[in-house]
Amino acid sequence: MLQRLKNMIKHNRALYSFLLLLISPYRNYLDSRQRRLYESWQCRYEDKPINYKLRRQPLVSIIVPTYNTPTKYLREMVQSVESQSYDNWELIIVDDASPDTGLKQEISAIAKTNAKIKPFFLKANRHIAGATNYGIHKASGEYVALLDHDDVLHPDALLRIVEKINNLPDVKFIYTDEIKLDERGRQYQPFFKPDWNADFLRSVNYITHFAVIQRKLLLELEGEDGNYNGAQDWELFLRITRILQPQQIAHVSQILYYWRVHKNSTAQGLDAKPYVIDAQERALNDDIKSRQVQAQVVRDSIYGAQWRLKYSTPQHLTIKNVLFSESTTVGDVIRDETADIIVFSETMIKDIDNYSDMGDVMRLDIGAVVPSVADENRVIENLTSILDKKIVECIQTLSRRSFTKHIYLTARYNLGAIDLPVLFIERNKLASIDGLTRITSRLLTKALCDKGLKTLYNPYMTAKEEQ
Repeated sequence: MLQRLKNMIKHNRALYSFLLLLISPYRNYLDSRQRRLYESWQCRYEDKPINYKLRRQPLVSIIVPTYNTPTKYLREMVQSVESQSYDNWELIIVDDASPDTGLKQEISAIAKTNAKIKPFFLKANRHIAGATNYGIHKASGEYVALLDHDDVLHPDALLRIVEKINNLPDVKFIYTDEIKLDERGRQYQPFFKPDWNADFLRSVNYITHFAVIQRKLLLELEGEDGNYNGAQDWELFLRITRILQPQQIAHVSQILYYWRVHKNSTAQGLDAKPYVIDAQERALNDDIKSRQVQAQVVRDSIYGAQWRLKYSTPQHLTIKNVLFSESTTVGDVIRDETADIIVFSETMIKDIDNYSDMGDVMRLDIGAVVPSVADENRVIENLTSILDKKIVECIQTLSRRSFTKHIYLTARYNLGAIDLPVLFIERNKLASIDGLTRITSRLLTKALCDKGLKTLYNPYMTAKEEQ
């Protein structure tokens, strides 16, 4: 019944629009409350700018494709670039044959005020990917930063990026946290992102903004692909991260980008640009083919902006439940159990034989899979192990969607400090670690990590423990 109602709403635009209008006062109230709470948190905890000399000070080329950009937003974007505390930058503005002739005049006038602003005007529309690639070829910087024409940068955005480049000499791809900006210029919905997480990126484009990429790498990959307009950044990020090592990808855990929300932006939701959905699905399917893995791309039935990769599962798997015990070793389990998959838990799991979604457990790079366990206290405890306590408190206060729980539980791999209630481990991977390892979640995940195997949280697998 619920699914039928959802489908009816989904396919009836008039009804959908009416319902959005009906709940808009409530959404506005939540956004207002969220904004006040974030501003209070920001005043207390936002880091102060660094004050030492940077050894490397590379030129950063900021690429901004424009198309019928409102003058107000254009000026605010440019002002945010000119206000950067790091001054070795150039702003490449590429107008994508905008019908608005006044925009060209405005861009030209702005460029005359600052030699670091370089305007280009395309004679024919190339769409955002083509305009971005044109800017990349015209750029001179060692690094390229992607900035939308109606968004705004934090004054220390480039400084923090270059600080990361100085600290990590091998880094080629950097991204930051971000927050939304409403049409009145008010900040809301901060997004504290996880560190590099390949599986999460294949579920949702969590990187989005602010992304800075080595220009040489972009040229080698021939930039963005116009076949994915609407998801061109995500497709580019998937291609980049397929060839980079984890140490070449860095996350600046500070809000340095303001993503403006208005009626035509994807920040407002996928309904603003429906063609984005098709481009996202094609990008994920092409990523699967490139990695030569067997998986199915499925759009999340509740949160349409998220996708799920269902990895193929061998048939006739045998599963055995074993309780955590400090008096039991891995060697004991391997000797006594012959099942393909061992499920370690604090209490016995109901319906242990009914698990069919074992694709993640069987992946070569995964050591253990953690299912969703309906325990609010456990979620908060794990969040505190993953993220700074101050950020966890902010997330608890700001969150209005339940999926925030599993978003932040995917924040990092291989954290032995997390006390996990349930672990799914393939027997042959268990056999690869020291047989004297005690059967506790912390020791098992650490031993698997030492073997180069990741611990993955899968919110689609739900474990029900016996009371």
